[in-house]
Amino acid sequence: MKKFLTIVRAFWQRSLTYRFTILSYRLGEIGETIVLILMWSAVYEGQGEVIKGFTLQEMMTYILVGNFFNVLIRNFLAEVVGRDIREGRLSMFLVRPMGYFSYILSQEVGRISVSTMMSVLSQAIVIAFFWRAFLWNFDLLYLLVLVLMLLLAFFTELLLSFLVGLVAFWIDEIDGIYSTIERVRRFFSGGYFPLSLLPAALAQISFFLPFSYSFFVPAQLYLKKIDLMTGLQGLAVQTAWILLLLLAIRLVWKRGLRRYEGVGI
Repeated sequence: MKKFLTIVRAFWQRSLTYRFTILSYRLGEIGETIVLILMWSAVYEGQGEVIKGFTLQEMMTYILVGNFFNVLIRNFLAEVVGRDIREGRLSMFLVRPMGYFSYILSQEVGRISVSTMMSVLSQAIVIAFFWRAFLWNFDLLYLLVLVLMLLLAFFTELLLSFLVGLVAFWIDEIDGIYSTIERVRRFFSGGYFPLSLLPAALAQISFFLPFSYSFFVPAQLYLKKIDLMTGLQGLAVQTAWILLLLLAIRLVWKRGLRRYEGVGI
């Protein structure tokens, strides 16, 4: 734990040297959220007061809380793992007492902590700006399930990103794969629009995928458009995905490591 905290602190301090870059990204996030709100406001002017069970106020809240949840759990671990493998830096971790996964996890927590705090602040500012249209949920049971869901979503996203990064054992560049998966994740998370706007079959399938628990499902839970039982079922689905991803990482790591050592990187 001491080593973990030391690494987190070191990378947190390092990230402070890129304050302008972090600020630039946050301004982009604010702009994206505002554009989505303006776009849906225009859609509602032409379509009426309710679209697929969402009022304009509910849609605005969905966008605001969904983006807020999304910035809490995202990471950029895939590109870091891919770079370590591609550039041969993985070798020095194989002989250290601290395992590579523990190191890279603590590094990522430290690296994203500043940007995440800034993202949370930027999204909070947007929510405050639209506070008259924002729907508040103070139901403690719903909020408890919501917090648990976001914690599991955070670990799911970390494991998924780590797994994508391990593809670098076989190919030199993973940017294309990462970009494709990110777009698929964004779509099935409900980041572009609520998944309930999709055909019923696709909407149901999304509940069995890990992506929807980073945006759509927690936002629906916040709006009480799904009940607590469905939320608890979602926690079970997330737990199953975490176990599945851990197993996949274990298998891919072993095979990839044999190839890594075999080519003498």
